[in-house]
Amino acid sequence: MTIEERIQELRKGKGLSQEQLAEILGVSRQAVSKWEGGQSLPEIEKLIAMSELFEVTIDYILKGETSASETSFKPSRFASQVVSAVATMLLAVGIFAAIGQLSDGSATMDIYGGLIIESVGIMLLLIGWFLGGNRVVNKPLFVVNILLAGVLPSSLISQTLLRFKPSPTPPFHPIPILLFSGAYLLICGTIIYFAVIRKSVKN
Repeated sequence: MTIEERIQELRKGKGLSQEQLAEILGVSRQAVSKWEGGQSLPEIEKLIAMSELFEVTIDYILKGETSASETSFKPSRFASQVVSAVATMLLAVGIFAAIGQLSDGSATMDIYGGLIIESVGIMLLLIGWFLGGNRVVNKPLFVVNILLAGVLPSSLISQTLLRFKPSPTPPFHPIPILLFSGAYLLICGTIIYFAVIRKSVKN
């Protein structure tokens, strides 16, 4: 396989068009087209950017060689996704346990119990992050995890500020709901921006 074929294969493997890859790398679509057509070679800084984007070594792009560190990273990617999936389950269980009720009308767990379960889920999420080489391996799953993890803390923060008795869901009044929404958007939006959006733009 030639260099141009590897670049094309890596691009398609990421589900990117030539235009999208060009935008990420800060070059024209014609430049990407020339790389894939064998008419020119990427500059060294573009090779570095592509190696980070496609999670391969520069040697692989140039010569098709796979280093030992790269092959050992693949099981870590799988482990990262498995751990993140378990974290999703725990985060969801934490929310449902906190807001759920038994048949006699009593609560299955208060907000603090749900937060304890969520904290375990967040710990697993961090473990998945480290297993993935300090990067988000599965972006959609990571976003889902953050959206789940933000529910109970946002509710606790908003109700504590208003001096209400903390509960899994805010009272159905405009001010608590607005405060909850603001806290939720701030917490989730900040984490997703720095962990996913900003990192993708840099790559």
